[in-house]
Amino acid sequence: MSRARELFDRLRHGGTDALVALIDDREPESFFLDFKRSEDDGQGNKLGRSDNKNLSKAISGFANASGGVLVWGVDCRRDPASGNEVAIPHRLVDAKGFETRLQSAVSRSTIPAFGGVEFVSFPEAEGSLAGFVAMLVPQSSIGPVRAQVGEQYYIRSGSDFVPVPHDVLAGMFGRAPQPRIDINLIQYQSMLDAQNDRLTVVFGIVAVNLGSVLGERPYVSLAWEGGDEYAVQLQSPDEAHIKVRRGLLPCASVLTQEDFVLPPNAGEELCKLFCRFSASQPAAFALEVVLGVRGAPPLSVTLGARPDEIAAFVESARRSGAPVMGTPIKILA
Repeated sequence: MSRARELFDRLRHGGTDALVALIDDREPESFFLDFKRSEDDGQGNKLGRSDNKNLSKAISGFANASGGVLVWGVDCRRDPASGNEVAIPHRLVDAKGFETRLQSAVSRSTIPAFGGVEFVSFPEAEGSLAGFVAMLVPQSSIGPVRAQVGEQYYIRSGSDFVPVPHDVLAGMFGRAPQPRIDINLIQYQSMLDAQNDRLTVVFGIVAVNLGSVLGERPYVSLAWEGGDEYAVQLQSPDEAHIKVRRGLLPCASVLTQEDFVLPPNAGEELCKLFCRFSASQPAAFALEVVLGVRGAPPLSVTLGARPDEIAAFVESARRSGAPVMGTPIKILA
């Protein structure tokens, strides 16, 4: 899962509460996250001039970088006293109507017309028309995307959209296709051993190639916090082609053989994990995962579970009286 997709899904499921959390934590998200206030706070029957400009620049800039999310209905300005950017909600008067106008404008905002842009609107309060619109722009797989407004190519740089220099643009046009790796989890039966105060959670890590070319020699690196160094055990699903190595610290790596490849749109389970927790006093757990293939940028994600989530899972297992399918561990970032 890309960082932009993770942010968008958080807003789609969490609504205004998730937006407030992102505003509070904006600085580390600035490369993937931007805020804009609508010219007329979403009251008009059509997009204003500045709204069209911001839409065009955002699609070009995010598409030419690593993708990103633009949230409409938030004003972000630099505080002259502190020098920090301050984001203040200015909700759209009619969030759903503004979303419709944005959708209608996407196809005329860039050259070439860029597909795959997604929108979600959510109310400021239950039952209210006023609210916010989040827009997901995925990374371009068709080459550079030019903004119609100003006829410029933009790229995301820090927290701004900047025109692309000629040499960078030339390199983007000549960029060779690469594998694009994402992660999925397979859920197995988890086991509660109440007599020994132990919950063993079992799941598999799957590498998925979302790119258009073969991914060679997929690998996984793992490091975890919570429990001792043996709190996590790994098992290879295919010992002839996939090797598991334990480190001296709470870490491990999974390496595949030279002839192991991931075709486009294919997935392979690279390892099965057995994670042990105290059933009566579970502690927070975090697993840092780096997943990649030869010659392409790796994907870094965090898997984890809070103590209350583990405790709730233990209670569910107690009630069932049998091994439970599933895991409290999920993708956090």
